[in-house]
Amino acid sequence: MQINEQRALVLPIVTETVTKSVTKKVDGKDVTETATEDVVKVWAYHTPISKEVFDSHFRVLASTKSALSSKGAHYLRATAPRVAYLTLKDEGKKDALSRGSIDAQGNVRDDDTPALLAEMKRLTMILAPGANGWDLLPVDMAISTGKMDAEDWEEVASSITFFSCHYVMARKADREVTAQAYAFLLDASISSLSATEFAASLPSSTPAQPTPNPRSLIPS
Repeated sequence: MQINEQRALVLPIVTETVTKSVTKKVDGKDVTETATEDVVKVWAYHTPISKEVFDSHFRVLASTKSALSSKGAHYLRATAPRVAYLTLKDEGKKDALSRGSIDAQGNVRDDDTPALLAEMKRLTMILAPGANGWDLLPVDMAISTGKMDAEDWEEVASSITFFSCHYVMARKADREVTAQAYAFLLDASISSLSATEFAASLPSSTPAQPTPNPRSLIPS
């Protein structure tokens, strides 16, 4: 797919293993076998933060990127996507402390990082099957209606944080390559489609006989 300036990160959140019957010819005869496949039941569609948001939060984004990258390639691939959210919060507290942001009780007061995380959440839509196809839901509504749970969102938020602190720090000319590289590490993809267009591109139905236990695809 040709990527344009309107890039979005698309993450699988919940999958189900489904079983279906497959008929094929063997020695001229029809033979029916069962096959299983993983089908994504819930997606996250995230629009990267704007330049204005980056300009307001570049310090914590830069320090988070540095902290995640400083422990080597294996850590960056295997561990960093899972702990990026917590790392951002830690770096936010360090930044607030360095600026002398302390409350009356002597505790570090970091108002900026929660605002950044809230903006990342606002820029994320959840795609889940509905009565008339795929519904586009805000994160909190997807949780409250049981499409996913809070732990699913924590994992997605960490993946989005991991992607964001690398993508927004890249030069404009390098963002396409950067987006593809870090999406790959998340088993995700980059789309130039709008959320509505992406939803329309998904299959309208899934094979029958799903197994009862969804599982997360976000790296652990």
